[in-house]
Amino acid sequence: MTKLRIAHLLDDFALGGVSRGLEIFTHPAIGTMFGSRVVGVGARAVWAPRCHADIIVTHLPPNWRRLALMASLRLANPGARLLHVEHSYTRAWETRSVAHLRRFRTMLAIAMRLADEVVCVSQAQAQWLAEAAGLPAERIAVIYPYSANPGLGALPLPDFAAARPRRIGAYGRFHPIKGFDRLIAAFRAGAMPGCELMIGGYGAEEAALRAAAAGCAAISFYGKVTDVADFIGQCDVIAIPSHCEAYGQVANEAREGGRPILVSPVDGLPEQVGGAGLVVDFADHAAIARSFATLNPARLLAMAWSGRAATAGCHQARAEQWAQLLRQLAAGLSRRQPALAKPDKSTLRDFPQNYTATAPEPR
Repeated sequence: MTKLRIAHLLDDFALGGVSRGLEIFTHPAIGTMFGSRVVGVGARAVWAPRCHADIIVTHLPPNWRRLALMASLRLANPGARLLHVEHSYTRAWETRSVAHLRRFRTMLAIAMRLADEVVCVSQAQAQWLAEAAGLPAERIAVIYPYSANPGLGALPLPDFAAARPRRIGAYGRFHPIKGFDRLIAAFRAGAMPGCELMIGGYGAEEAALRAAAAGCAAISFYGKVTDVADFIGQCDVIAIPSHCEAYGQVANEAREGGRPILVSPVDGLPEQVGGAGLVVDFADHAAIARSFATLNPARLLAMAWSGRAATAGCHQARAEQWAQLLRQLAAGLSRRQPALAKPDKSTLRDFPQNYTATAPEPR
């Protein structure tokens, strides 16, 4: 059987959350019918490449310059179905970052209408995008992202009753949007009594974060997180203090590792909590302290089990969601246009079959 061809458009090949998440397309639920390739585009490109594909998936955050690129996809790839995955923009991001709301939403509405289907990575993002871009609900699918991290499901649960400080872990890019500065401020203000704080990651804000933590022996820095299971295995609870987060892979990884989560009340993060943790306003030190006062060993253990149960089998489930959506797109492929005779070798890359490498990008 000839497989249908999928081209994934990316402008950043670092093994971060987006590119590591492409591993899902090698899952047998998808790979038996579809073959995936990655097409590189320049960050300032305005003309789409020939992708030699039946379905083209854009993973690029739209902006005014990229509207030309997205519009030219149909001209360069007649007959292909176009799917856009929105990884970046959210209601909290818009509130925090957009100075000219009407202009931004106009751009967003144009970009979303250039795709046959739009995928959001959380229900909260989908609700906001439907409002912001004026899209009907039936044109938006929600599929939570997933990238495999070996060893998470096998981690032993912490001994929450042990007579030692509980270790709160937080990891990711050292960027202002991740909120590590306010986590440090809350910790230093005494909002997490009886705990220690370990922060993992790297980035431009590292010097500022280390300065904010200076002199506090209970705060440590792990360094670059190349082994997620090793980091999570050293923690009792994982905090995600982000100012905005379309989904929050860290929260999913923590739940898979059997660690209770503390998440900001923004975007897709609360959707992951259920019985697996708490939604916390990291700007409100008194509220954090009240939340921590409720975290007795029995409750923490129940949260750990709840998170692990909620993530069991999620790799298979998400692959099946993608397979169903791709089959629906394939059913609408135009039969009127001939397939492109030859791929553009300058931009086309073989899709790596081990995209979740054993040593992913430091987090």
